[in-house]
Amino acid sequence: MTEVAPSAGSQHPPVTPTPARMTARQRRLQLIQPADVTKGFAAAVADAWRQHRLEVIAVALLAIAGLIFPAPIWLVGFLLWLVGSALVMTSKLWTVGDKWLTVPGLIVVVIAGIAVAEALGGKRTDAAAYGHEALSAAAALFKVAMLLAAVYLGWRTQRGHQGQPVPPWVRRRRR
Repeated sequence: MTEVAPSAGSQHPPVTPTPARMTARQRRLQLIQPADVTKGFAAAVADAWRQHRLEVIAVALLAIAGLIFPAPIWLVGFLLWLVGSALVMTSKLWTVGDKWLTVPGLIVVVIAGIAVAEALGGKRTDAAAYGHEALSAAAALFKVAMLLAAVYLGWRTQRGHQGQPVPPWVRRRRR
């Protein structure tokens, strides 16, 4: 926050403006700073690491695999995805729906995306050209799907374990 400097002859300490007296620029500057974002992100990751190590490792492996997959070291990316997927499936934090959405759902999205890409813009003259187009579409789709899965699971890790919802007829009323 900015402080208002006292006048030259005044003995009063500097006054911090209240939100009502702040200018619009002062309020915008007070709201968020770039350092706050990185500190907040680092604190959230450190907190998640302390509470859910397996899940943070799984998210990191999926994100790294998504970043390096179509590169010449695609085999490393694929192995990272397999290990990350195995960790996702063994986690107790995420629900069965989260696991199905991010591992088998990822494969379904890639297969459906290949079919749509080939139907909309494929220019095939023979089977080899068809396979090449399908592989290039699959690499891009797999990369995007892995990164989205990592983001989704990271978000679900921050939310924590929700547990089973209790039906209304079982809930206890407060008296």
